[in-house]
Amino acid sequence: MKSETFDVLYKNDNYDLQDFLKNHPGGTNYLKPFEHKDVAKRMIDTYHSKAAFYLLKDYNKNGKEANRNDDLEKLVNWSKPMLAQVGNLGTNYNEWVTSPVDRELRLFGNYILENLTITPWYVVPAIWIPIIIYLSRLGVDRYIQLSNGRETLLNLSPALSIITYFVLGIIIWSLLEYSLHRWIFHIEPSGRSKIVIYFHFAIHGLHHKVPFDTRRLVFPPFPAAIIAIIFYWLFSFILPDYSIVLIFAGALTGYLTYDMIHYYLHYGSPKETSYFYELKRYHNQHHFAHHDLGFGISSVIWDKIFGTAVHLKKLKIPIKW
Repeated sequence: MKSETFDVLYKNDNYDLQDFLKNHPGGTNYLKPFEHKDVAKRMIDTYHSKAAFYLLKDYNKNGKEANRNDDLEKLVNWSKPMLAQVGNLGTNYNEWVTSPVDRELRLFGNYILENLTITPWYVVPAIWIPIIIYLSRLGVDRYIQLSNGRETLLNLSPALSIITYFVLGIIIWSLLEYSLHRWIFHIEPSGRSKIVIYFHFAIHGLHHKVPFDTRRLVFPPFPAAIIAIIFYWLFSFILPDYSIVLIFAGALTGYLTYDMIHYYLHYGSPKETSYFYELKRYHNQHHFAHHDLGFGISSVIWDKIFGTAVHLKKLKIPIKW
C-alpha cells in the first residue's frame, strides 16, 4: 500500500514531502533513503540551492504559513489575485519571484481573463496541429505558384526547397526560443517601473514562482496567437513571398515541439538512455540553481554557442523520477 506521507526532519521540524517526490530534481531514488531522517546535512553537503531551502518551507507539517513569518511570502496575499500585487514588491520582486513555492496561483480577479491564462497541455497540440497542417499545405501551394517551379534555393529541386524552408523555420524558432527566454523572459525588472514587473510576471515570472502548477506549464493559445501574428508580420518584411508560409509553418512546429517538451521536462519521467533525461536535469538546474544560465528548453545548442550552458555533474547513480 502506498504511503500517504513522506516525512523528513530539518532542524528538528517535520516536513511531509509526499507531494514533492514526483517533482524532486534529484529523483525519488536519491530522496527515499532519507525518509524519517534529518536532511539538513545532506542538503548542505550536496550544495542545494537557496531556492531548495526556500521551497522546503512549503512542506512544513505545521502548515504553509507556520514557518514563513520572516520571509518574502508575507509581502503578498495568496488568497488574492497575484498580478495586481507584484508591482508593489519593488526591489524585492526579483528575489521573491525566484523563490519557488508549491502552490496554485491566481493571476487575475476577472474570471474570463483568468481562464485565458490556464491551459491544459493537450489544448496546445489540439489547436496548433491543425493550423500547422493547413499552413504547410498552403505553403506548398504558394511556393509552387509564386516560384513557378524554379529552383530557388541553393539550386535544389522544388521538393527539396520546400523541405529546406520548413526545416529553416524550425531552426529559426529554436533561436527565437533561446532569445525570448534569455532577453525577454529573464529581464531584471526589480527597481524598474511597475509595468515592467507586471509584464515580466505575466509572461514568465509566475512560472518560476509556481513551477509545479500544471495549469501554467504551456503557453496559452490566445497570447501565443497574438505573438505569432506579430512575428509573421515581421517575417513578411524580410522573407520572400514564396517561402514565408512554409518557414512560418516550420517555426510553429518548432514552437509546438518546445511547448510539449517543456511540459514533459516538468512532469515526465525520462529514462537515463532518453534524450530528455539530460534535458530534464538541465532545466531543473535553470529553475532551482542557475536562473542566469540554461535558457534552452528543447535544445542546449544555443546555450553552448552563446556561453550560457549549465554544466551538469556526472552522477554515480542515474536519477529515477
